[in-house]
Amino acid sequence: MIVTSKNRTIPLSIPVGFFFLGEGFLLAFALLFALHPEALAVPRHPLGLAMAHLFLLGFGVGVLLGAMHQLVPVILEAPLYRHRWGYPVMLHWGLGVALLVTGFAWNPALVPWGGGLALLGLLFFAYHMLRTFRTAPRWNRVATALAWVVLYLALTPILGLLQALTQRYGFYDPDRLLAHALLGLVGVFLLSILGVGYKLVSMFTLTHGVDETALGLLLWTANLGLLGLLLGERLGYLLLLATYLLALYDTHRILKNRMKRPLDLGVQHYLAGLAFLGLALLAFPFRPLVAAYWFALGFVGLVVTGMLYKIVPFLVWTHRYAPRAGKEHVPLLKEMLPERAAHLAGGLLALGALLAPFLPGAAWLYLLGTLPHLYSLLEVMRR
Repeated sequence: MIVTSKNRTIPLSIPVGFFFLGEGFLLAFALLFALHPEALAVPRHPLGLAMAHLFLLGFGVGVLLGAMHQLVPVILEAPLYRHRWGYPVMLHWGLGVALLVTGFAWNPALVPWGGGLALLGLLFFAYHMLRTFRTAPRWNRVATALAWVVLYLALTPILGLLQALTQRYGFYDPDRLLAHALLGLVGVFLLSILGVGYKLVSMFTLTHGVDETALGLLLWTANLGLLGLLLGERLGYLLLLATYLLALYDTHRILKNRMKRPLDLGVQHYLAGLAFLGLALLAFPFRPLVAAYWFALGFVGLVVTGMLYKIVPFLVWTHRYAPRAGKEHVPLLKEMLPERAAHLAGGLLALGALLAPFLPGAAWLYLLGTLPHLYSLLEVMRR
């Protein structure tokens, strides 16, 4: 199939639907976090599990699913196999997250049902991506990163659902819970952010022709590091440090060769997220709980919110104003986002993430940060 602008176009309702469902889950997380900050510090606390899944499976995975529906055709230079399959994925994943979180917080009987629905959605998404990958006319290392992410998106909820069922049938294994967390944090989020981030930062800074060799090596060190952690080997941690250094090197090369000199809001958030990733890796051997806070709230939270400031305005402008450009006055892309509110949100989220492991009251800063963040995106949709 020849890829044209027409058959590449995805209905705006698919990526934006995932984004704003994710934003709803983020707001619910922030409210619970502000009211019960102690729950995240207690292993297997029901509210802590609810919050972790609201933030990671709800917000993080939701934005990832929406972004991949839009970015995969660009990266593969091939259209999605069936773009309308995004709607059943959204339905099963969104309803599954809502039931799962409700089950953790109030009614444990709902946990397997919610986990099962979310798993069905993610498995269907994985199948859709498999069919799409097979149509790609050529391959690159960013596509390889996304293929690994899709695999981990399927494996992580399988382990999580199995763990939920074991509590009922009596073969619970705490190591399985650790594997579930590692597959999600490293396999899904680290690989997706560093892999997709390579492409997005290059696009946002107008950087062309950067060699992908370092990214290919990064994929090896990240996957082997994850395997090492799953096996309890110290080498796994050292390989993740090497992954981080390769990410810094790659980012430095992209920024050094950029044509767009000022760093916009999305790239600033990405760099701040990389700083939190470094803090998390340094803290991991000594204070793993602190590392988890900084990885999730700082690294994942800042990078994902920052990327939305670029992706959502671009999608809205393309669908709403691009056909009218040149025929009548339309807003510039940079005018779509209220940057003052977005800067305020980034500062509050960063400060809240930094202090949250030590000061429970910092959870309120994180909640306050979500409000101008959500306002910024709603203003983009309104304009």
